[in-house]
Formats: sequence, structure tokens, C-alpha cells
Amino acid sequence: MRNVVPTPHGIAIIAESLDTAWKGRDALKVQWEKGSHPDMNTDSIEKHYMEGLDKPGRVAISTGDAKKAIDEASKKVEAIYFVPFVAHATMEPMNATAYVQNDRCDVWAPTQGQTVAQMVASKISGLPQEKVHIHTTYVGCGLGRRSEPDFVIDALIASKAAGKPVKVVWSREEDMKYDLYRGATCQRIEAGLDSQGHVTGWYHKVSCTSILRFLNPDWMTKEGIDLFSLFGILDPPDPKVYSRTPYEFPNWTVEQVLSDLPIPAAPWRSVQNAPNAFVVECFMDELAQAAGKDPVEFRMHLLSNNMRARRVLQTVAEKAGWGKPVPKGKGRGIAQHPCFGSYVAQVADVSVNEGNGTVKVDRVVAAVDCGPVVNPDTVKAQIEGAIVEGLSTTFKEKIEFASGGVKSANFDDYKIIRMSDIPEIEVHIVKSNEQIGGIGEPGTPPTAPAVVNAVFNATGARIRRLPLTPETVLAAIKKA
Repeated sequence: MRNVVPTPHGIAIIAESLDTAWKGRDALKVQWEKGSHPDMNTDSIEKHYMEGLDKPGRVAISTGDAKKAIDEASKKVEAIYFVPFVAHATMEPMNATAYVQNDRCDVWAPTQGQTVAQMVASKISGLPQEKVHIHTTYVGCGLGRRSEPDFVIDALIASKAAGKPVKVVWSREEDMKYDLYRGATCQRIEAGLDSQGHVTGWYHKVSCTSILRFLNPDWMTKEGIDLFSLFGILDPPDPKVYSRTPYEFPNWTVEQVLSDLPIPAAPWRSVQNAPNAFVVECFMDELAQAAGKDPVEFRMHLLSNNMRARRVLQTVAEKAGWGKPVPKGKGRGIAQHPCFGSYVAQVADVSVNEGNGTVKVDRVVAAVDCGPVVNPDTVKAQIEGAIVEGLSTTFKEKIEFASGGVKSANFDDYKIIRMSDIPEIEVHIVKSNEQIGGIGEPGTPPTAPAVVNAVFNATGARIRRLPLTPETVLAAIKKA
């Protein structure tokens, strides 16, 4: 072992080999303080977010008078949803190699944030940015995690102390416990329906983790709104990311309450579009039921001026056989969501064992409009992969906390979907001459709500939380 160096994220052990460094780490026997929240655990965190719904929030947008419209509506519908923290769980744990010299700094890293890496390297090395060279290696899965520079900072500090090139490698346990997670969120929506079953008002309160608090606080709005955490509900004015609800409400208010828990968050495939779409699209089905309307018909009325959203809904409904009867014990659900300039709708067919609460997804049919397509195989592959990831967070993924820190450490206690769980997937590309959108992220958001809506179709049980464990399903069935 050559040296022991403190970093903003812990302590770096510098040695000739990785094995020696790990042995040095174990021999060091570091005594850590208990931290600011020593009693924090999974249950207390959920309670914290639930309580946020009863705290004053900041209004992100308000058109008309949503409260008045809901109070005067023929029917009022209200629901609360919860989505937990999930890890990026990248195939390749965090790693970087840095070499800080007197007149040059080189960084070799699988990074998604080259500019940020160059900026922090300049600051740590004391060199101007033009003398910092970022060499981007192959990224062994990013999902937004590698946009953060923490692992690069570790390598830079260690190299500067050693005066030599230093390669930093995180173990799987370190990668899991010190991830910057997809932020947890608890949301309450109140909506009013008139006598015709049309939405008159929508009041949406979001208690959530702030991404920008950790990514870049300067990007918060002057009112203190974190629009990154509202992706899928609202779109930033500049630059637009084309990730917002496509529905039109005559009276609409969105309010945000940001958590102050010290749990770091970062963009995760689709940023926060996936959890926000889960909430909106599940509630959309609840409204359709309250209005006595078909879920597709109900959505179409709210999309009268959005032809792209209407086309993907119509396409997926036709391709999936929407409206045809399904056998007992099976269900069919639909959801749609646009993000990063592309529109995706999905229909999920599921089988539910009401005796033990297990859910099997038999088929997912997707329709996508991402503008003109050059290589359809690439589009289909991206949507297929996004659906698989969406299914994993629907059924398996959840970070557990205990004793003030992260309890989950590896794939034995942080479950992900297996190949045997993958359903038949169909992807249909809608011919379009609209502006080209992204395709790596838009396939994930509609998956969870399509599945959950299908479970309701099969059982009559409303589920308002993820993941969809057998215990959660059984509890909802008993309550139905």
C-alpha cells in the first residue's frame, strides 16, 4: 500500500494492485460517524415522502382554478401513489483512470459527462481546461449514472497525491451503496369529472427527491422548482426536452415539495419520466373507470389537439386487439407517454394468480413515433430493451435502507428481472414526418402503468405503488 488519501466521497487506498488496495482498505478499519439521519430506514423514508404531501409546496404551473373546478365537479377522484428509490445497477461498476502531471492532465473514463469531467479535472489539477484531455472509453451501461463525476474525482485526487497514473475501481457493493439513485416520489392527484365524464380540473402534488440539488442547483427555477424531477409532467422552458404530459386540462395545477433527505439522486433512464408516467397513466385509468368510459376513448378526448399521441394510441390498440375479450385470470392494460421528442404507447397482457399474487406478463405491444426512421432495427431494439428495463423496475427493483444508510449491496438483495421473465414483445413503428426525437429512453415510461392497468383489468384491484411484489398484489386484491 502506497498512500491513503481522503476524497469528498470517502478514502482512497493507493496501491500497486487492486487486490492489495482492497486488503489495505480492510486493514485500515475506518470508523465512520453515524451521519445526519442514523435511524433512517425504508419505512421512515416512505413516511417522509407521504408527509410531504401535507406540507406547503411551490406551484410549478397553474392554469385556471383547479381547486374550484374539482369542488364543483359532479364527481371527484383522488389517489396517492408511491415509487421507491432504484439503483442504476450498471453492468460495469464505476471506474476511471487519471494522470495528473505538471503541464497536462489525462482522464480515461466511461463517462456520459465529458464537459463536467473536464471542468472538475481542471479544478483539481489546477490546469486550464485546454490542458485537460478526456478519453471516453466504452461505457459498460450508463443509464444516466455516468453523467456524475464522483468516480472521476476520486481518480484525479488519488493521481495528484501519488504523482502517477491511478486507476480507480469501485466494487459492486460500493457501486450499489454509493449510487446516485432514481429519486423516490410520492404523489397525490385530485381530479373532477363533469356529468359527461370529462375532466374539469386536475390538481397534482408531487413530493419528491431533487435531482438538481445534486446535479446543478443553479438550474433550479427562481421559484425553487426542480423541473428535472417533474420530467414527464412539465417541460423546462429552455432548453426544452419535450417531456411533459400530452393531456389538456381546462384547470390544472402542479405543486412540488422537495425532500431534504441526504439521499443523492441523478438522471436514470428517462430521468423522472418513468415514475411520473406511472402515476399519471394509472390515474388516467382510474378516471376512465369513474367516468364509465373505455381507457382509450377517455384518453383520446384529452388528446384532441395532439395527433402524434393519438396515432400511437390508435396504432397500439389496433395491433394489440384492444377491446377483444380476454380469458379469466388474464388482463389487458394500456398506457402512453411522450418524452425526449418521441411518442410511445404500450399494451400489456398479463396473467394473475390471485392465490399467491404472482403476475406474469405474457405480451407487450408497443407503438412508437420518433419521426423519420433510417434504421428500424435500431428503433425496435431500443424499445425492446427499454421495456425490459421498465419491467425490471415494475416487478423487482427497490433500494432498501437501514441504520441511516443503504442496506442493498449486491444482486442477492437487489433483484433485477431475469431472461425467464421476459414476455413476447412487439414493436410497431408509426410512419412519421414529424421532428426527429430520441429513442433510447422513451420506451421505458409506459411499461409500468400498462402492466398495472392490466392487473386491474384482470382482478379489479388498484395498485398504486411499485414494485409489484406478490405481497403488494395480494394486499390490493383483498382490498378490492
